[in-house]
Amino acid sequence: MEPLSLSPSPSLSPWSPHPCPHPQGTPPTPRAPPSVPPRCPPPPDLGLFSTKTLVEASGEHAVEVRTQVQQPSDQNWDLSGTRQVWPCASSRSHTTIAKYAQYQASSFQESLQEDKDSEDEEAEEPDSTTETPPSTPDQKSHQIIKFGTNIDLSDAKRWKPQLQELLKLPAFMRVSSTGNMLSHVGHTILGMNTVQLYMKVPGSRTPGHQENNNFCSVNINIGPGDCEWFAVHEHYWETISAFCDKHGVDYLTGSWWPILEDLYRSNIPVYRFVQRPGDLVWINAGTVHWVQATGWCNNIAWNVGPLTAYQYQLALERYEWNEVKNVKSIVPMIHVSWNVARTVKISDPDLYKMIKYCLMQSIKHCQVQRESLVRAGKKIAYQGRVKDEPAYYCNECDVIWTWPWS
Repeated sequence: MEPLSLSPSPSLSPWSPHPCPHPQGTPPTPRAPPSVPPRCPPPPDLGLFSTKTLVEASGEHAVEVRTQVQQPSDQNWDLSGTRQVWPCASSRSHTTIAKYAQYQASSFQESLQEDKDSEDEEAEEPDSTTETPPSTPDQKSHQIIKFGTNIDLSDAKRWKPQLQELLKLPAFMRVSSTGNMLSHVGHTILGMNTVQLYMKVPGSRTPGHQENNNFCSVNINIGPGDCEWFAVHEHYWETISAFCDKHGVDYLTGSWWPILEDLYRSNIPVYRFVQRPGDLVWINAGTVHWVQATGWCNNIAWNVGPLTAYQYQLALERYEWNEVKNVKSIVPMIHVSWNVARTVKISDPDLYKMIKYCLMQSIKHCQVQRESLVRAGKKIAYQGRVKDEPAYYCNECDVIWTWPWS
């Protein structure tokens, strides 16, 4: 029996003249699916993130390149092309914005030429019964493509016009705001509390994942082409993790692309939708998602941490799960909790209780750790902290350092 999968995601036309549904900067319903929120005036000038503008602004800026095999968005074949698999292969290299822009443009021109040649052949021999059948979309795929990813736009001087333009977004969507937990980290986390850019050709894939520490994310398609999204509610992440284990790929650190039939058989609802130029996608806390470009486009993205009990709980749960799996948490959640407690008045009683409990547990942990160090005859040294200094992690176990000693 066909399960109720491939559900449509709520979608409205952004930047419309209608009133903003969240005028006070409150995020969408915590447990709602991924969505394309209603656009709120005034619209940002997304032309500032076009390939042409980026080349003019900083053509030599570094770009991480992922070399991938172009495939239909709902398929993922092994290297031999004989069976569908979960591991999603790609290799990493580096280039510049200017060089990737040349590749992006030449890829587009080659596609136009192929379409023109195909039309010319059909016009020359319209009645031929012996000509080679035209290529199907599947036959045209499986080419090697390059995806420009993780382009850092954190430099406030170099990218001033672009970053200022994003201040037009509602407060709860902005890169930085009082109600954003990630604005209370105290240091830069690239791609989370800063903007990252993605430059794409058709077939460019962002493999399946949950955001770091299950934070929400904002993604805007600059265009001119579309992107196709697949998303699954946080409730099903453990089932998907089990599929990854079964197929020999690490859920937290590996590169994987779900086989949709596997999800259907497990009755996992999949939201599948198209993000058109100008569309902003809000990915809610813990949502499992994977994305493929269906055209030539650029995207910008960053993370947001709404001050809600739901977001805080999921972030802290993933922080603890990462410790169990020996994976470094990109967000130092205990550190963030103390900063939020110091600087923000919490009105949500559930969130207040969670943060209070977390802080009490951290004090207890520090006390036990201190007593252990004293018994071992270690000298505990106070180390002050300067502005924008990052949280420190142990190189061996990735647990955040609380007590420097000698």
